[in-house]
Amino acid sequence: MEIKPIRRTSISDQVCMQIKQLILDKDWKPGEKIPSETELAELFGVSRVSVREALLKLSAIGLLESRFSGGNYVRELGADIYLNAIIPTAYVSSNSLLEVLEFRQVMEAKVAGLAARKATPEDVERLEAIQQEMVREAGSLETFSEADLRFHIELARITQNSLLVACMELIRDVLGENMQKLVSQRGYDSGINDHRQILEAIRENDERKATLLMDSHMADICKTFIRISKEDKALDETKKKE
Repeated sequence: MEIKPIRRTSISDQVCMQIKQLILDKDWKPGEKIPSETELAELFGVSRVSVREALLKLSAIGLLESRFSGGNYVRELGADIYLNAIIPTAYVSSNSLLEVLEFRQVMEAKVAGLAARKATPEDVERLEAIQQEMVREAGSLETFSEADLRFHIELARITQNSLLVACMELIRDVLGENMQKLVSQRGYDSGINDHRQILEAIRENDERKATLLMDSHMADICKTFIRISKEDKALDETKKKE
């Protein structure tokens, strides 16, 4: 293994870290306009170039925003701030897609349990409407798959945890057309039956049952994906030999 020399942290990174801490510590509050580049350069004793680089990094990760009126403002600290670190990992190869599905299994089992604990009659009605839509759309791959994911996102909303909702919305975007492939392989009946049982557990506010049912549901999806991946790989190898 090649050993590379340790690099010193750049000035812009040091400025970035200090401003980030000021925001996280609420010294600079959401909606507040921060000092100008010139003022920050004087405060930190660095060049405006270093300050500008730091501000661009902070904007990229969602801590700051520029406004038409001029200047940089502290953004509201929503769940998306915490997801920025994992977004690049999520959007890549088939191996990463399996990791996303495994992450879903771990996370969504807990989501289902928490939703069962917190669900109101109104929440159950919304879930039931989505589940009935799945029944009606069986045979329409795109619409059925969309309703399937919407059911899971609604469960996250019932938890009243914005980070869980943001995670599910990210997962929806990452899965894309792969969701349709998984639904096609598992069959409509499997999806309908799984979601019906989960819905009943939520209706009964049975946290343990909802957790176990969702874990089983997601485990089967992971197995399906692994099988599809192996079949696709075998097909590719066969084509190469021809």
